[in-house]
Amino acid sequence: MTRYLTLLLILLGTAVQAQVLTGRVTDEATGEPLPYASIYLQQTGTGATTNSEGRYELKLRPGNNTIVFQYLGYQTRVEQVESSRGSLDIQLRTEALELEEVQVLSGGEDLSYSVIRRAIAKADYHRNQVDRYTADVYLKGIGKVDKIPGVIRKLAPKEDRAEIDEFVGRSFTSETTSRVTYERPNTFTEEVLSRYVVGEEDFEVSGYVFSSFYEPEVAGVVSPLSPKAFAYYKFEHDGIFADQGELINKIRVIPRSRGEGVFEGDIYIVQDDWSLHSLDLRTYHTGFAIDIKINYNEVDDHIWLPTTTAISAQGGLLGIKLSVSYIASTSNYDLVLNPDLGGYVEVIDEKTQPEAAAVTRRENRLSGYESTLAEGGEITRKELRRLMRDYEEEEQEKQEAPEVVANYTFIDDSVQTIRDSAAWEAVRPIPLTAEEIAGYRYQDSVARAAKLDSLAVARGEKPASKQNKQRKPLPPFLRFDVAPDIVFNPVEGYAVGGQLTKNLRRKVGEDSAAHHVKFGELSLRSRYGFAWQRLSWEAGYQNWSNQQSKGRYRISGGRYLSQFDASPAIDPIINTFTALLYGDNYVRLYERAYGQFDYRKRFSDAFRLSAGFRYEDRRAVSNQTNHRWWRQDDFAYASNNPFNEERGEVTDVADAAIVTVEGAWRPGLKYTVRNGKRSLVAHSAPTLGLLVESGLPSVGNSRSDYTRLEGSYRHRFAAGPRGAVHLLLRAGTFLDRTYVDFPDFRHFATSEILLTRLDPIGSYRLLPYYRNSTAGEYAEAYVHYQFRKLLLTRIWELHLMGLKEDLFVNYLHTPTSDHYTEVGYSLDNLLRVLRLEFVAAFRDGRYDDFGVRLSITTTFLGEGDNDGGGADF
Repeated sequence: MTRYLTLLLILLGTAVQAQVLTGRVTDEATGEPLPYASIYLQQTGTGATTNSEGRYELKLRPGNNTIVFQYLGYQTRVEQVESSRGSLDIQLRTEALELEEVQVLSGGEDLSYSVIRRAIAKADYHRNQVDRYTADVYLKGIGKVDKIPGVIRKLAPKEDRAEIDEFVGRSFTSETTSRVTYERPNTFTEEVLSRYVVGEEDFEVSGYVFSSFYEPEVAGVVSPLSPKAFAYYKFEHDGIFADQGELINKIRVIPRSRGEGVFEGDIYIVQDDWSLHSLDLRTYHTGFAIDIKINYNEVDDHIWLPTTTAISAQGGLLGIKLSVSYIASTSNYDLVLNPDLGGYVEVIDEKTQPEAAAVTRRENRLSGYESTLAEGGEITRKELRRLMRDYEEEEQEKQEAPEVVANYTFIDDSVQTIRDSAAWEAVRPIPLTAEEIAGYRYQDSVARAAKLDSLAVARGEKPASKQNKQRKPLPPFLRFDVAPDIVFNPVEGYAVGGQLTKNLRRKVGEDSAAHHVKFGELSLRSRYGFAWQRLSWEAGYQNWSNQQSKGRYRISGGRYLSQFDASPAIDPIINTFTALLYGDNYVRLYERAYGQFDYRKRFSDAFRLSAGFRYEDRRAVSNQTNHRWWRQDDFAYASNNPFNEERGEVTDVADAAIVTVEGAWRPGLKYTVRNGKRSLVAHSAPTLGLLVESGLPSVGNSRSDYTRLEGSYRHRFAAGPRGAVHLLLRAGTFLDRTYVDFPDFRHFATSEILLTRLDPIGSYRLLPYYRNSTAGEYAEAYVHYQFRKLLLTRIWELHLMGLKEDLFVNYLHTPTSDHYTEVGYSLDNLLRVLRLEFVAAFRDGRYDDFGVRLSITTTFLGEGDNDGGGADF
């Protein structure tokens, strides 16, 4: 949520020392205050913003000052004010829109489309107008938790309930001053100068990637000025008005399909410049309604940049209601213009100005398009878009790291926490409200309590805030992570055990700079089966190298039961309940005494290699109990021997020594850079995988003698209006199959029961366990298309709740699968946590089965670009 909000914030800052002008900005007709109105001092490029009560404070320079008062939907008012004047109240009049005589152009097209086409054509030009700028910023955030469901309060420990009650309704206020530097095309540096937070700010607003409405997307939402805007929006021209000598077009933005991923509201476009003058938009995300209001000012000739941004969000998740708002004001822009775009460019719309466009094209062919960009002149919108696209491609080729799409540096080494109210008054362009003043007083009481705690510690006493807390923790060498393990299956009966994990750390550094770094992990797992009357155990050690070049390894071994499909085929907890409740047992087990070594190394973000060797002393096992709840006297579980169409009933297993080598490559990765640290852009490249696995018959008593080769391709990419395609292709064959034991067959992830925890990308829904496992060739295909809106998601209320709809096709070819195909429809993100699927299966084109599956939503399962097999990349 924080990232979604703060990607849209454009910034402001401190002002020069001068006389202070105060006042109130109100609606002329009603007298109501106008919150977050923009106030801009033309001579200095500084400004201020009214608070939620409409009050403002503005520092003036000596002498006469030209002050611009702006508010969306109201006429701009320009006042000449002497620095000696102490106060000025302003009443703004609603904007007087003039509807042109011809609002609909030839062909039945609304005038807004001609305006938007030219604004889209010039968006790239506006993004490249400025080579570099610096700006001072002031940023204030206000927010609170409005409601926490009673069930959450009841589930909380008693000692925490009072804190929850106190937390609800109590607001936070944060204030930050910063200096921002931008360098084209995508490098931002923000240096925080001072900060103060009242209450608990759960929304960090500094140091996030900047965004612009001239970009195709803003925080993942399609911009009304995107080249693809007409696929997502309809537009209406609501009129035109004059503002400071410029004509401004008011354009209503109407989403073709309302909901997440699009905006709705109004944007204001400067005539002839075709730049943004202001905007008032709303979008929705994960249950929140987000309102964005931005005022732009002409800080240089034909250069319009944001000066005031107001963002508010209201909504909730799982019954928790939140409200938050941020106001940012920008001042003291210091610009370095791009010399390649030095002239004033007028855009000709081919559709509404065909004759002028033809003349312009002929003239530009003779004089050269490049001179038009450098010296100015007329150009058609298609020519301008092509020229800017070529220009940006040439610029990108010159970059040292063309794969970096955003570079952001956040500096707070010199940040000061200022608590003195007089000091903040000197830099604060937005006066505090009564509620915010009360918050500061509360923070003062918290600070006094902290000081009393520190005095108590100095006297050797226990701080009041630490009284009645938990007992002293165990020494580090006695601390383990404990995970209980309680399951039921017909082989073990009720099995009880657990896993102990010990993180190994070593001290790095000395004195106050010392810290502990994890270098390894020990684990021990054991379980006793009461019907089987045996204790199973396994142990392992894994190293954690802090240097990527060294890689990581794991050594493990023991004697434990394993499913034939080690994925595993079915979750043991889910199988426990299906067996005890319905008598349906799906796990098929064998016992293995094994030793194993695995090694994995990332050579780069784009390439990973792993290898492993294991030796297994395998033994077949059988059911030891027919116990179930509400058992019938003649009831018996199905045999533990799996059935396979190639092998038949599997009654025995053999020892095996197996070596595996696996690699994955991700060509074309893109990055964002934050504070010098590169981060991958999600889904920016596909994953190509290659696996080779061989059985070694000459090691110990191993009978395994085969070689399996497998290749895979996995990617997620956008398709259609806000749609997303998840694609996984995988194929392989056993090149040599002298002897392939059944655990070493190629098994396929599937689920024969309603509940499942499998990743939907890479698993089947109705395929019977082990039936089509193979020691021959195989091919798999998983294609999932997630729609922005399809059937139920066209219902506005359901779409707003985050519901997603998918259509998917899964295909399997093995020597016995008969071209097995699943076609399904799913409702994803139900109640934000569940996924419901309806699936039909076919063999050789003939209907085979139908089923319903319920799982955790893909939002929680994750949507990484893994290759679908082996260790996570």
